[in-house]
This record gives sequence, structure tokens and C-alpha cells, in this order.
Amino acid sequence: MITAFLSTVFRPIVRDRAGLRRYVAAVTLFAWVVASVADVFEKALDGGGLSALLVQEAGTFVVVMVIAIPISRTMGFSHLNLHRARQEAERLSNTDSLTGLANRRAFYAAAVGLKGGAVALAIADIDRFKRINDQYGHAAGDAALIAVAQIMRDELSDLGLVARLGGEEFGWLCRATDAAVVRARLQRFRKRVAEAPLAFEGRPVAVTVSAGFAMGGDVQMDALYSAADRALYLAKSAGRDRVAAFDEIETPLAETGLRHAS
Repeated sequence: MITAFLSTVFRPIVRDRAGLRRYVAAVTLFAWVVASVADVFEKALDGGGLSALLVQEAGTFVVVMVIAIPISRTMGFSHLNLHRARQEAERLSNTDSLTGLANRRAFYAAAVGLKGGAVALAIADIDRFKRINDQYGHAAGDAALIAVAQIMRDELSDLGLVARLGGEEFGWLCRATDAAVVRARLQRFRKRVAEAPLAFEGRPVAVTVSAGFAMGGDVQMDALYSAADRALYLAKSAGRDRVAAFDEIETPLAETGLRHAS
């Protein structure tokens, strides 16, 4: 308990207002105890009586309250602001600035935390994104990215992490054992994007997405990502605006799509 108290005084970690109050109380108590011990030694050396010591202690208590509390509050606010600044820097380093989704760095970090069980990884891509940029301008492209990100957040984030991996590519990572559930949720996301044309400067802009997903247990992130990427290629080559799974690649549908793409 003493160790924890001294750690609060000399190695503070102030994360919130409650932590600030604890820090101020600990520093003030520590200052009062030190000052009181000094008073006792001083009176012992001077030979002063108990009544004189009590009077001096009362004065010491007032001085400590007046000085220690404002100083410790100032120091505590500095620690709190430093903690908040670190949190904000960490958030920004893991967040895509345009869409507000997690970025590729956060996506890969989350994948490490999901090792040891069944994992589903999906990659979604805005179809013909370059055509949107070329026809309507990059502002329309940004609006499409934001709109798709919002729908993806609404439809998929309750089951796992959604992220913008870069460009027009998005990712979804979750614990999952049922491929049918994964496919159904991706289909719902895909349909909602297709059925809600983007309104840009008074003009409707048709936006669709294709998605590929793969599932596995205790597999390397790079291998799972590569499998999902191959499934996405299947969805694109089979006509876009659709969802494909990695285990479909050996099916006749996949072979037809790949022949068509070549």
C-alpha cells in the first residue's frame, strides 16, 4: 500500500479527473506528513512542549493546504494533458483521416490479437473507382469513400473491425465460424451500397462494391489476406457488384470468371 502511495506521488499516471483528484490528495498528504515530521524534530531539538507543537502543526497544515494543492493540481493537469496527447497521437496513428475508420496499421495489429481461433477476413473494393474520379472529380471520389465507409461501419462493425486499407480498398476482420453468416452480412453491405446512389453536387453517382473473403484458424495474416484478395479478384472478374469466397475459387463459377477476365 505504501509502495502504491509513493508511486502515485512520484510516478503518477493521470488518465482522468478521478486520477487527478487522487494525485492531488496524495501529494498534499505527502507534503503534510513531511512537514509534520520536520515540526516534530524541530520541537524535539528545541525542547518545546506539546501545546507549542500543536500550534505549529496547525500553521503547517494551513500552509501545506495553501501551497501544495494548487501546485499539485497544476502538475496533475500537466500529467493529464500529456496522457490525453499520447492517446490522441495513438488514435491518429491508427485512424484513416478521410473516413474515420481504422487504417491498415490498426487492421494488422488487430489481426495479431485474433490469433488462436477461427477468423474471417474480407476485402471490399469500390468498383470502377477511377471512373468516378475521372468523370466527377476527386471530390466525388472522396465522397464515395466516405459514404461506403459509413455503410460498412453501420453494417459490419458490430461483428468486427472495419478499416480502410488504402485507396478504394476496405477490410473487415472478425471472429467467425459460419461462412454463411459472413457472406450474408457482406451481401447486405453490398446491396445497401448499390441501392443508395451517392448524391454529389445534385447529381446521382452510382457506386457499387465487390468483396472477397476467406476464413481460417491459426493461419498467418498474410496468407489469409492473400486468400481474401484472390476471392476479391474472383468477384471482380465475375462481373463486379458481388461477394465471393476463397473456397469458390476451384468451382466452375470461378473458372468461368477467371477465363472471362483473361
